[in-house]
Amino acid sequence: MDKDLIDMLFMSQKRRALLLLLKDGGRKIEEVVSILHVTPTGMLPQIKKLKEENLILHENREYRLTPLAEILVEKMEPLLNILEVIEGNLYYWQERDLSSIPHSFLERLNELKSCSLIEPDPDNIFEPPAVLLENIQRSKKILSFLSIFHPVFPDFIRKNGKDTETTLIITEKIYERLKTDFQKDLELYMAGEKRQLFVCSDEIKIAMLIKTECFMSADFLTSKGAFDQETIIGFEPAPMKWIEDLIMYYKDEAQEIKVKNW
Repeated sequence: MDKDLIDMLFMSQKRRALLLLLKDGGRKIEEVVSILHVTPTGMLPQIKKLKEENLILHENREYRLTPLAEILVEKMEPLLNILEVIEGNLYYWQERDLSSIPHSFLERLNELKSCSLIEPDPDNIFEPPAVLLENIQRSKKILSFLSIFHPVFPDFIRKNGKDTETTLIITEKIYERLKTDFQKDLELYMAGEKRQLFVCSDEIKIAMLIKTECFMSADFLTSKGAFDQETIIGFEPAPMKWIEDLIMYYKDEAQEIKVKNW
């Protein structure tokens, strides 16, 4: 893409906002200034530039996207949302090891737009975030991947409510520790009617992923392989779908453990 066109699309917040607004249909100038909270004198020069580049047109007192602009804006919006996700917590994302996340999921990172970053409480550094524990406790369907012995892990193993459906995907290292140090807890978990356990043979550099009917959370390791207890958490359908799809991706690569197998 030509640099001048890239600048036209991305270098002005007003132009970006206008193009995204017109994605849903034509707008009169009065609607544009009202919705975008701008003045006509501030917006008209940007409209002029977009018209000169054949990105918008003016018909029947309405501004509309040209067919070329429709294609560009369709591709531009997910990228802008991804940039918004990253820029919202730039240092966090710069320090994460994302090598275990398939490329197709990185392309959908915009779906985490509504998520928040929860940092550990300095006064309770070894305790999981309260919002995480609260939502796990009230969940009736838990889907989770773990590659470390996370502080909430015992809650999954010991959550014995008859109405709770739990599916765990863990690494071989975690599985061996469970059999050695938590055999009774593992036996109780496997005896449950609504319990599934899967073991991944591949090394996956993600600390923990959780999806329930209430929320989603993700703990990604740092670029140095450390678990720093900084958690991405979300409650909207888009991030919950993203995390569910990612966990199911690892589940499909794992082997299910039956009671008779161990």
